[in-house]
Amino acid sequence: MRHGYIAPLMSLWAAAALAVGLPGQALAASPEFARTEEEWARLQDNVLEYEEIEDLVHEYNTTVLNNEQQYRRDGKKTAEDMVDDLLKQADDYWEAAAEAEDDINTVLNEINARQAESNAENNVDDSTTRYIQYALAEKNVVIQAQTAMNTYYKLQYQLESLRKNRELLETVLASTQGRQSLGMATAAEVLTAQQNLQSADAQIIAMESQIEATRQNLIITLGWGQGASPEIRPMPEADIERIAAMDVEADTKKALEADYTLRLHQQNLENSTNDENRRIYTQSVEDDKQQIAMAVSDSYQKVIQARNSLDEAVTNLEVEEKAWNTTDTKFQLGTASRLEHLQAEAAMVTARQDVEVKKLELFQAMETYDWVVKGVRS
Repeated sequence: MRHGYIAPLMSLWAAAALAVGLPGQALAASPEFARTEEEWARLQDNVLEYEEIEDLVHEYNTTVLNNEQQYRRDGKKTAEDMVDDLLKQADDYWEAAAEAEDDINTVLNEINARQAESNAENNVDDSTTRYIQYALAEKNVVIQAQTAMNTYYKLQYQLESLRKNRELLETVLASTQGRQSLGMATAAEVLTAQQNLQSADAQIIAMESQIEATRQNLIITLGWGQGASPEIRPMPEADIERIAAMDVEADTKKALEADYTLRLHQQNLENSTNDENRRIYTQSVEDDKQQIAMAVSDSYQKVIQARNSLDEAVTNLEVEEKAWNTTDTKFQLGTASRLEHLQAEAAMVTARQDVEVKKLELFQAMETYDWVVKGVRS
């Protein structure tokens, strides 16, 4: 957990977002005039598009709504104001300790009083740090939702491969049972084929459950109610040509200017009132700068790795398609069995779904790179 992070509490206003079917039925963060009618209509329909995620999070996510309320209450406080609040809190605890009727409550209140005084002495927060913390929290929710939507479609592709594999295993079982009736397969071989099919069924059930859990997490994060069923539009295609334009050196400079954690620690340093805190945050700032440069470089390398993996998957699909075409021709001529035909088809389907998964992984890697440049490191 980063220093200074404030855990958000769910307010009644924020919780209202969970009790509705559509985001448009929840209270939005922005006033009506903040967006055009067309923009509101797009956000309030029962359709989810990837490009809408950032706006949906801003308007309807419970954490963001609650943080917005909190900032409106405390957003103008200076570091001195926060110190005063903590000292007042300490006074309240000392008073409670003096009035306590038993030793346990006396000790607990004294401990709390000393902790509040220590927090006041070491306070490095103000309205600027609060704003940075809340802004970073919102961006992280956006990333969480974007990743969930990407995962939702990756799991769909993997499910299709599992179903095709199940079809193959069902045929293998039927074939093994047929050979057993002719004395060409043992009972143990039939049992193994049955167990393989049962395992495939279990994998499909587990995958379907994972897909639904991912969907629920996604829509609730974006303001829909738990029982809602919005249409989830397909993911955008990765713009592979954009990779060539990525400039790690130039983007590192952008990331250094934008990084939320670095900005937070710089403000913490400015607010520090004792040598120990100044030492801590001076070091934090220097560490951040090194980590930002590493994050840009590492995320770029992951983009290249994802692109190479996609290229390999495309090549493998071409091989499996040729193999299936050959087997299909033989099957039509009666020189390949139905099982051989289905095996070739299953291999081709799996390769095809793998290409789609690799496309999504490349898209995710490019999004991660972009977020690092925009100031958000994972």
